[in-house]
Amino acid sequence: MALSHPLTICLDFLSRLLNILGMLKPSEYQKAYETAKRELAELLTQQHKLEKRIVVVRKAIQTFASLCESEGTSIARSQEADYLLEHSSLADEIRTILSAHYPGWLPPSAVKAHLIRLGHDLSKYQNSQATIHMVLKRMYDSGEIQEVTLPEDGKKVYRRYGSKVPPPPSSPARKAMGG
Repeated sequence: MALSHPLTICLDFLSRLLNILGMLKPSEYQKAYETAKRELAELLTQQHKLEKRIVVVRKAIQTFASLCESEGTSIARSQEADYLLEHSSLADEIRTILSAHYPGWLPPSAVKAHLIRLGHDLSKYQNSQATIHMVLKRMYDSGEIQEVTLPEDGKKVYRRYGSKVPPPPSSPARKAMGG
């Protein structure tokens, strides 16, 4: 991967400065690189776990709010859950749901059910199921998610890629997934 010109200049300058100061020798660069690489992998794993947990807690908040409402118990709405609903696009929420269920596959109807459990009011869409299908199709066409057609009923199911970086559109992995 080619680095941008300003970034290359900055890295070159930093490398020279560290050499002048005697802070890092070339063999130490590799150790620092490997340490940073491991840390990034750990942080991405933690991020994935947090994303999954946030979905579970958001669903619990919605469930408890409904139970309280059915009993006539008044509660203060969750400002955090409301914030996420107001500041996330439908596509963002679908990404979150697919990430939270990785490595599982979800059909569009399950994605819709999860959106509702997160508190989304889908009544603003004339045909919410078609809208969800369209978002999933666009995400698949852009190489962001995987799509498989189930042989038993011909219905499509979707999931996010396992890492944060999906394979390029022409990769064998995408072709193997029906792309």
